[in-house]
Formats: sequence, structure tokens, C-alpha cells
Amino acid sequence: MGRETLRTGGKILIDIAARDDVSAGDIVSKHVTEYAQNLINKLRGRGRKRAREALGGKKKKDPKPKKIKRARNVIKRDIFS
Repeated sequence: MGRETLRTGGKILIDIAARDDVSAGDIVSKHVTEYAQNLINKLRGRGRKRAREALGGKKKKDPKPKKIKRARNVIKRDIFS
């Protein structure tokens, strides 16, 4: 969380320096609410998604062979009956 806090603080300072038309309080409140939403999403597990290989270090398995559909049992009738 420390890295994210420093990043948010840097963004706040850059926005305050770059924008004279918006008050500093508005900029700070906007960034803090964004930071809070990001933190909530990280705690819920909605952070950065990694590739499957990076998580498990396993290679993809060969896909399962498709099941062959069997013909339904059709009742055959004798043509003379």
C-alpha cells in the first residue's frame, strides 16, 4: 500500500501544479476517492490479473478430446408387420 500512496500523492501534487482553475481541495478529494476505490478493489481480489503460466508455472494441458455422439437407438420395424 505504501507504493500506491506515494503514487497517489505524486499525482495530487502534479495536478495541483498543472491546474490553476480547480481548487486544491477538489483535486485532493477526487484523488482520495479514487484511491479508496482502488484499495477496495484490491482487497476484494480484483487487482492485476496475471497470465496462467505466471501463476502456476505450468504449461497448458492438451485439450480434452471431444466426446463422440452416439446414435440413438432407433426402433426398427419390420416392413411386413
